[in-house]
Amino acid sequence: MTYKYFDSQLLKEIAAAIGTPTYVYAERGIRQQIAQIRKVLGGFNAQLLYAMKANSHPRLLEIIRSEGVGIDAVSPVELKLALACGFDPGQILYSANNMTDDEMNLARTSGAVINFGDLERFRIFSTANPGSSVCIRVNPDRGAGHHAYVVTAGKASKFGIGLDKIDEIKEISDRYQITINGLHQHIGSGNTDVDLIADSMLSLLDIAAHFEDLEFVNFGGGFGIPYVTGHDPIDVDQLGKKVEPHLSKFASQRTGKFRFLIEPGRYIVAEAGALLIEVTNVKQVEDNVFVGTNSGMNHLIRPAMYGAHHEILNISNLDGMVSDYSVVGNICESSDFFAHDRDIPEVRIGDTLAIMDVGAYGVSMASHYNLRQLPAEVLVKDDGSVSVISARVDTDTAVETILGNATATRLDLDLRL
Repeated sequence: MTYKYFDSQLLKEIAAAIGTPTYVYAERGIRQQIAQIRKVLGGFNAQLLYAMKANSHPRLLEIIRSEGVGIDAVSPVELKLALACGFDPGQILYSANNMTDDEMNLARTSGAVINFGDLERFRIFSTANPGSSVCIRVNPDRGAGHHAYVVTAGKASKFGIGLDKIDEIKEISDRYQITINGLHQHIGSGNTDVDLIADSMLSLLDIAAHFEDLEFVNFGGGFGIPYVTGHDPIDVDQLGKKVEPHLSKFASQRTGKFRFLIEPGRYIVAEAGALLIEVTNVKQVEDNVFVGTNSGMNHLIRPAMYGAHHEILNISNLDGMVSDYSVVGNICESSDFFAHDRDIPEVRIGDTLAIMDVGAYGVSMASHYNLRQLPAEVLVKDDGSVSVISARVDTDTAVETILGNATATRLDLDLRL
């Protein structure tokens, strides 16, 4: 059986060879998804930035960099890792939320393009660095996403500078000779509606008309993927056709080589990832049949956090009689589940399940909760070879690491009240 970029037999062989839980990534999938999303901006002087919060594994970053894609970074470690992986600082957009002075100075000295989504932080930077060039993240007063937690624009959002502050942005930039050479928005994540995405892009062009010195407009990311079998993916060809005349007109009104940017994360890596887990228990409680596994919400939190749907394949018994199961994890939380009331071919103890479309916001949101270790990670390369890119840590090593990191450095403070 083939599911998107994965062959079930190969997944079975990987599970047998190195055990579970294991994340598996397909290089072919990453490259093909990049080729698809490029169609949104067509033949313009366009630039893709990868939102590395989706998955920041260095081996995946190498693949993405080889495709000429830049980086959207949101933390100091993301920024430093991108630089260490060879990304050109001029192709890195630094968009930290609630940025500190140290972060701001790190981004400035690194050569990355700094994206300010807060008026006061923009004022602080401008005062200290007159004559600089920056990008501004605006809040277009309208957001959208697959869940309320991933809507990143609108009146209730902490992100971006409101449109009612444009005059203040200009006042600060004029006072300190700041060139606003980029404008950015990001309305939310997981959007697949072509009209909604196109309308948000065109709205940003209307806002951009207020800024004379722009060299680029960044429409943000948030491009969704079909997590549910039968759901349609974004029609990137149709989206490209909808926005093309408007991009062309806008670019013709600007001098020099004007650029348009988008910053997909999920779209590039989600479908290129699978999580292999083992069934450790099958337990009937009243009318519910719980499938217990050796993984949990600490490895894939999206179902618990967002109620997100991920297809689950029983790759050990693809042709078995389908029954209704709730697939749960080994974490001490009632919210620890992968699926409720899901039709899956008969599940038995020892079977290997493959949770699909987990390349984005899987391991990047994982934790050591309950002191459970992270999964191994494997890359299936274009040539068919398979490599372990992150080894599983055994329990003894985990305990040694915890004890080794435990310190008791005395602080020379007088804490008497």
